Amino acid sequence: MSANQPAEEYLNELQEIDKKLYDFLFKYLKVGEFPVTTPGTNMKIYNFAQKWGNREAESKDLYNYYNKTIKDYAIEFKKQISDIASNEIIDAFIDRANRMDIIINFLKKTFSFIDFYYTRFQKCPSLAASALTIYRQELFIPYQKELTIEVNKLLNEDRYGKYDHRNKIKKILSIMKTMDLSSPEITKEKESYIWYNEKVKEQTNENIEEPKTPVQDYWYELFKQDTEKYISHKAKNDFQNRSTPEYINIQLEYVEEEHKRQEELINPIFHKKINDVIYEEIIGKYMVELVDMDTGVNNMLENNKYSELTDLYKLFKLYPKSFDLIDKKLQPYIKKRGTAINDDKEKSRDPKKFIPELINLKKEMDKLVFDCFDNDSHFQDAKDKAFSIFMKKEFYAKQLTNFVDFCMRAGFKGKSEGEVENTLKDIINLFKCLDSKLVFQLEANKKMSERLIKRQSLSTINEMSFITKLKQEAGITYISKMQEMISDLEKNKVVMENYKSCPNKGCPNGIKLDVTVISQGAWEINKKEMEKYIMPNYLSSCLDDFQNFYKLKHQAHQLIWCLGLSKLEINYLYLKNKNISTSTLPQLLVLLALEKHEKLSIKMIAQICGCSITRIINDIQGLVLNPSFNPHCEQNKGIVIGSFDAKKKEFKESDEISINKNFVSSKIKISTIPLVQKKTDSELKKQEEDEAKIVKTYQDNIIQATATRIMKSRIGQETTHVWLIGECSKQIDLFRAQPQQIKENIEKLIEKNVIKRNEQNRTCYDYIA
Repeated sequence: MSANQPAEEYLNELQEIDKKLYDFLFKYLKVGEFPVTTPGTNMKIYNFAQKWGNREAESKDLYNYYNKTIKDYAIEFKKQISDIASNEIIDAFIDRANRMDIIINFLKKTFSFIDFYYTRFQKCPSLAASALTIYRQELFIPYQKELTIEVNKLLNEDRYGKYDHRNKIKKILSIMKTMDLSSPEITKEKESYIWYNEKVKEQTNENIEEPKTPVQDYWYELFKQDTEKYISHKAKNDFQNRSTPEYINIQLEYVEEEHKRQEELINPIFHKKINDVIYEEIIGKYMVELVDMDTGVNNMLENNKYSELTDLYKLFKLYPKSFDLIDKKLQPYIKKRGTAINDDKEKSRDPKKFIPELINLKKEMDKLVFDCFDNDSHFQDAKDKAFSIFMKKEFYAKQLTNFVDFCMRAGFKGKSEGEVENTLKDIINLFKCLDSKLVFQLEANKKMSERLIKRQSLSTINEMSFITKLKQEAGITYISKMQEMISDLEKNKVVMENYKSCPNKGCPNGIKLDVTVISQGAWEINKKEMEKYIMPNYLSSCLDDFQNFYKLKHQAHQLIWCLGLSKLEINYLYLKNKNISTSTLPQLLVLLALEKHEKLSIKMIAQICGCSITRIINDIQGLVLNPSFNPHCEQNKGIVIGSFDAKKKEFKESDEISINKNFVSSKIKISTIPLVQKKTDSELKKQEEDEAKIVKTYQDNIIQATATRIMKSRIGQETTHVWLIGECSKQIDLFRAQPQQIKENIEKLIEKNVIKRNEQNRTCYDYIA
């Protein structure tokens, strides 16, 4: 006998095994009854396969016998199904498929030794894979079209509420999934047999190629057509007869039902494909009309129908392309509300009214996005962009800084720590929307410098809290000057403590001296405040005393006195009530000059004091018209009196003034600090022009620094003119850099020999290292 032919003993035993299989299993499966086999039968078959399964000829023959047996019964089942009516084919196929699963599972277990030896070394399909191929080709493929049509009919009936066929649908779709397995295994779970993909199951977190699913794809294409037809008819009918909120509610209920159906019946790999079809039909085709209807988004926004907006978002988020349509309604709505606040001149002129109105609007829109749009980042951006659009004018940045200044000076008085924190958060929330953050920075630095140097801030803790929040939003560079101001104040506390420990205890010539030492560059100080005055020796010696003390500690530092910012207390010993006033240094010099001369012209006083006419007139007005003692601007009620017209508040350099020895005030402590004078239109225009030049200079510096940084990082790379402008615009967030402005500054960088045009391509730039 040849080595390639099975042994005679093997053939005899195989004939016996074949009879046992027929008697104890297969003939019963043909008629649909599963017998109770004796354990000895299964063991004899297993022992037989194990005995011969590791021999070349016999193992090959056993493998072929296994396949032939399964194929025979697949053909037999196919014949049984062929005579059954199409409307009963699903039941018949499910019945035969269950029997086929039993056959394959039984044979695979009893012939499992073939997998250990033959399929392993011959590199051929495993028993399960081979059986499934036969199952697919001989039993399933011949009825694939009929099964697909019938199961899709049942799925459509399920959409109309006929749920009694779900087990059939689930079973057929599960069989289709089994037909697509590439490395199958079958195992018994309870009373049924489960097919699974063994290789996929063994995979861990590795990226594996998505398995191909031709059988299920065939079903899906037909199901997709049915789905489109059903959804198209349903959506069209719902749309024609419903308002926007009604249509949305109907579709939300349907989508929820559809998702449950998919979860229970359909392979997850098809969920997105099916949903894409559904969402296109119920949302994509009608989203424009739904948004624009009389009952659409405008109606919901204008009438605070937030529950309807919430439902709209729930539906539209299934089709994100629709978000832009909501944006086109939301942004004009926000802009309209914001513009209305700005158009109210009474409010817009007063930051104490104007900014809280904007804060309330911002909080309202934040809540709308949070509640109705689930705080979706898309709508957060759309909302902030809408605020930026109508807040693009520098006016908004300036008014916000004015409001911050008011809060720090007086607005937080009597407020709890929690209330202060909430207000600061609201301010930062509005700050995020400013289009001109650079203007806010410049104004905030100026305002903060003024109130700190004049000691008009209620609390440095509040100042520091604001700086911290601003730093979190805009970065450390943005608040560097503000931090330096606070740092100067902290350092100054130490300086003054040391000065008070000197022998004179900080009171040279018996005058209590309190000095604030600040660093140059961080603080916004007008040069006029550095004007020098002709002072009495006992005053100038006080300054010299502090300067000598300071230089001993800081020899490298140079002090420049800003006497225009100084304040002092004056005791009026010659008055009946012995009043005390808070005054400026020039006012003290005016009073000292008038003590020596009964009457002097304003021009002469300016010469004696060594300062400008404008400054002296301003300080004299404080001595005459400060409302703390002269609320009605009466001619003879001031600390000084003269030939001027107090009612008209007109003071000329030729006017003569003298001390009012009959001055009377009900208050012991009074203030003579001059009030801020309202500027004329020409002065305001000049101020705006000056501020615009300063802002323009800062903007140019930022653009040039940004362009230089970009070019430096791209040495050796091609940088085109258009790309550089776009990248600069993208990276600059302190203001909206315009292309023309960027272009002008690129030309300035070329003039400064920072960059140059590429010699081969004039539309490109190179960095000059």
